[in-house]
Amino acid sequence: MSNSIKINKISNLRRIRSWEQKNLPTYGTDAGYALLLELASLEDGSDITLKGLYLSVPYAESTIRLLFRNLEEDGWIELPKDHVDRRFKSFVATEKFHRKVDEWLDQVADCCSEV
Repeated sequence: MSNSIKINKISNLRRIRSWEQKNLPTYGTDAGYALLLELASLEDGSDITLKGLYLSVPYAESTIRLLFRNLEEDGWIELPKDHVDRRFKSFVATEKFHRKVDEWLDQVADCCSEV
């Protein structure tokens, strides 16, 4: 690979990362980024529990709980209010979350098409 192609690809990666840092709810942490990737990869109606989610990323459960609570408070995800079994806590990504993920994917596609 030529040096100019490498530089162009790295420039595109930097542009994507800069956009992510300004626009995605990662709360400035790698753990937040990992959690966001995990949430974005889930299908709607996924039956993953919060405990399963906490265990699916390689960070302390307490860190992921705090980030998850931030996402809920900021309107990115919702916990069902009428769930009978409190041990099985599921969640739903909001329309705000889905719109931002779509925008994110558009940014990545735009940068990748420029190479």
